[in-house]
Amino acid sequence: MKRAECNRNCWIAAAVAGVVVLLLTSVMGDLGFMAGLFLGLITAWLFGSLLVWLACHDRHELFADAEGQTGTDWAREAVESQPEALLVSGSLGLEHKPSVAGGLRIVAGAAPAAAKPEAAKAEAATRPAADDKARKPATQQDQPAAAAEQAAPDDLKRIKGIGPKLSDWLHENGITRYAQIAAWDDRDVADFAERLGRMGGRIEADDWVGQAKLLAEGRRTEFSERVDDGEVY
Repeated sequence: MKRAECNRNCWIAAAVAGVVVLLLTSVMGDLGFMAGLFLGLITAWLFGSLLVWLACHDRHELFADAEGQTGTDWAREAVESQPEALLVSGSLGLEHKPSVAGGLRIVAGAAPAAAKPEAAKAEAATRPAADDKARKPATQQDQPAAAAEQAAPDDLKRIKGIGPKLSDWLHENGITRYAQIAAWDDRDVADFAERLGRMGGRIEADDWVGQAKLLAEGRRTEFSERVDDGEVY
């Protein structure tokens, strides 16, 4: 509950207490109406101040409310003005556990690479030794290129809605390439949105999947151009 709502509820309770004191002193008691009204106002003010101090004193709001905003508008403005605030504060309850969808893709992508040595052994057994010597240098040349490709993750911060902290969190969960996000289906989006909590709505609101598809194809978005020009980070 936000601080403004807490204050409002406390003063409503204090007003009810003041009315009760007014009724007890002026209607059921011996005091007149003005005296009862005075005691009711004093009671409401003291009781309301005490409730606000006890119940709402330690409540802090991350962002100032704007008049006419709905809950969805407030959450959107909060993330746009400071997208990492909720993540840094730890209020989202994120667990650093690997993504099921992302993990499956990584394992599936690694399976062919693991099968290559056995296929190479089978071919080596059937081919002449000279052909085997000619084939090995080519394989050794391909390995550094594949390793370099795997060791170069994409800059996920070029996707609107993903800041430095979210980028690190995605890396820890096995998401390092635009192609991985571009391949998300509805189940993957729902899974990551649930784990991100209130910030999960940014996946669909900013269209992470659509942006990732463009970036994976080597194209640029308006936001990625701003990032490349150093205007964002």
